[in-house]
Amino acid sequence: MTEAGWVGVIANRGSGSGRADRLVNQFREALDQHRLTTRVAWSLDERADLVRESATDPTCRCLAAVGGDGTFSSLVNENPNVPLAILPAGTENLAAQHFRSRNNPRALAARIATGQPITIDLGLAQFRRFVLMAGFGFDGDVVTRHHRTRVSRAGRIRPTHRMAYVAPILRSSFSYPFSRITVSVLDSGRERTLHGTTVFIFNLPRYAMGLPFAPQARCDDGLLDLLVFREPGPFQAFYYLCKVFLGKHLRDPGVTHLQVRKVQIAADRSVPVQLDGDPGGYLEGTTLGQASQGWTIEVLPAAARVYAGGGKGQVGPVSLAAQREKR
Repeated sequence: MTEAGWVGVIANRGSGSGRADRLVNQFREALDQHRLTTRVAWSLDERADLVRESATDPTCRCLAAVGGDGTFSSLVNENPNVPLAILPAGTENLAAQHFRSRNNPRALAARIATGQPITIDLGLAQFRRFVLMAGFGFDGDVVTRHHRTRVSRAGRIRPTHRMAYVAPILRSSFSYPFSRITVSVLDSGRERTLHGTTVFIFNLPRYAMGLPFAPQARCDDGLLDLLVFREPGPFQAFYYLCKVFLGKHLRDPGVTHLQVRKVQIAADRSVPVQLDGDPGGYLEGTTLGQASQGWTIEVLPAAARVYAGGGKGQVGPVSLAAQREKR
């Protein structure tokens, strides 16, 4: 039987509850049924090798991430030029949810063998690509604290679960200073400056626990959805969260929502950043008399191709009704 090509599998044993080994074996067997061979990468070096091979080998069908959102985002940041796929094994699996990729190795193998990928936009934040969102401020602080609890003394990433976020949220609520963040919209003809204490930039309409921060965001419109929450403090953050849960935050006078192509973000003090649910470093503060500094965030239109399920050519925005139904 003639081989139909090969699929590179980028796997992460530290994702979610740590079930990637089993999924990789099942995925390999499923791909074999479609005459697709498998090359698996567990380490960063092996991942880089697979990306290089895929760029020069026309028989590579796609690269598939077996893990969570961080695993998929890391693969995207290798800038591969072949289509991508996701077999979810993480905690939230937001990208997999959006692209309707279930925890089903057989279904994904069939989609890769017989389907066609869709084209999606990506975001670019200070030279790093993101699929889902970028978060500056309180949200970034929670993600950074949570990540520290996952890293062992040997530097390995432990599996995690949703309840592991409770302690970081509480610690951030009592200690995060809610620094002032300045957002400059750089789109020609639409320039403006906004101020807030927590900032999100969404490419997909997905957030942890199904919270509808940007329910109308699309991955194929050449735009990013900017949300700026103005007021500081843990009680105000809780108030905003309640508004998000109810789907009423976009009408709140303390919240600004814009669709943008390019923005610059600066702060008066160091601000933690999260990209696709993983720590993204820090936006360093600008002191009096310093030249303007900050991060530039922009959309990369049609920058990647992804195998999406559901039999539809486009994956559109998530309605508030659908989000509430899931909860």
